Amino acid sequence: MDEERDPAQAEYDARTNAFKTLVDKVYFHRLPSYGNKIFYSLGFMALTCLVILAATGILMAFMGQTWWLTNPWGIFFRSVHLWTVQALIAILILHILVGLTTSGFKAPRRMVWVFGATIFCLLLIQTEFGYGLRGDFSSQYRAVSGADFWNGTHLGYWINPLNYTQVFALHIAIIPLAIFLLFIAHYLLEHTYGIARPYRKDIPYRMVAADHRILFIRGGILVALILALASFFHSPYVPPVRIMDVARQDPTLMATTLLQEFDRTSDTATYFDSIDPYTFDTRRVYVVDPYERYLVNGEGRNAWTAFENESAAAQEADIRQAEQYAVATDTSSFASTTNPVISMLDTLMPMAQSGLYESLLSQENPNANDTYVLRFLDDTGALHDKAASLNMSTAEWGMTKDETGSVFKLPPGSWWLAPLGIVNSAFNLLSNPYGDRDAAIILGLIMLAFILFPYLPYVNRLPELLHLAPFIWKERPPRK
Repeated sequence: MDEERDPAQAEYDARTNAFKTLVDKVYFHRLPSYGNKIFYSLGFMALTCLVILAATGILMAFMGQTWWLTNPWGIFFRSVHLWTVQALIAILILHILVGLTTSGFKAPRRMVWVFGATIFCLLLIQTEFGYGLRGDFSSQYRAVSGADFWNGTHLGYWINPLNYTQVFALHIAIIPLAIFLLFIAHYLLEHTYGIARPYRKDIPYRMVAADHRILFIRGGILVALILALASFFHSPYVPPVRIMDVARQDPTLMATTLLQEFDRTSDTATYFDSIDPYTFDTRRVYVVDPYERYLVNGEGRNAWTAFENESAAAQEADIRQAEQYAVATDTSSFASTTNPVISMLDTLMPMAQSGLYESLLSQENPNANDTYVLRFLDDTGALHDKAASLNMSTAEWGMTKDETGSVFKLPPGSWWLAPLGIVNSAFNLLSNPYGDRDAAIILGLIMLAFILFPYLPYVNRLPELLHLAPFIWKERPPRK
């Protein structure tokens, strides 16, 4: 008589068998003879990178910005995250080239390409939002530049890179979810159709067993390489620019910028780039509200109330006199003035130099997040001056250098944005008042053509004419 089987063991065996069945359904088991080459491991290696990015991203989001900027372990995981992005983009470009050269997008596999190309485009956007979250100078400069781009696309009302909370949600939830769903669709179709066969009948191939062992070895080597690079070449960090720094280093610049905000002549007050999402009143946001919040006790003369009660002519005269005061090297001649604009400047300048002014701006409208602070810093020109000192140039390199100041330092910058610099230079977009709009149109058309490439007649036959696929399909000679 058979012994009664242990229920716990039976449940364990059932779960194990179910897992094995699932794995069997996910795996490729039979491949064309060239399918075990590294060219066809790139998709798995890209998935490996996505898993690392998800793990390190969740950890950093949980621990917070201070941890990943200052803690040694936080810096390490931030570096792992950066190097994984570098690896992922490079692997995906190679993956795309393999699919392109072998015409792996031919019917009925067209949607395999469409889903994969869409994932790649989303990842490029995702990397920029990631830089915006890092918490350094690059985050500031790229957020301001990126906002101009999104405003040029007419999407700036909904996508604001200056809003940290919004970018955080896009980067860790919305875009990853879209990529995850697209990846499932991409892989299911790939699994259904199998690895693309040669489009030429004179190319011999045979079906062989998939070598899963070499697949995981390649993934393991990739992980080890990323960890080694992150250990020796940390993610760069340049401290962000603060309003306090500007006020201390160049009081004249700070004072004149405040006046421009008050007079509504600053870049933010006069902004227009296809659309103007910065519809707030710069006088109220940058001068009146911080000033009145400082006077919470209601003690002393309220200079803003005095200014409001003046005639238009007197107000204009006060502003013109305040402009002279802001740039004066000797302010003794203004000692007895009752000019309310100068009085507000004299109140706000020490606040700015102490850091209180920036803190008040950040608290004015929590929904706007960093928008007020970054727009003010952009109005001062301090962000662009710092970028120029670091050789960060959107004109020549499309911000590929980041904070390293050189394309040859490690880790490299976002080299995948080089086409943006090429587009800027080729079409002279930086001197065009509608350059961001035109850049959005050009890049949008390029992305659309890339995604819909399998459906473009004549153009989609170019890979066959180049005849590069045999290099990938060629079988290795058998070992002796």
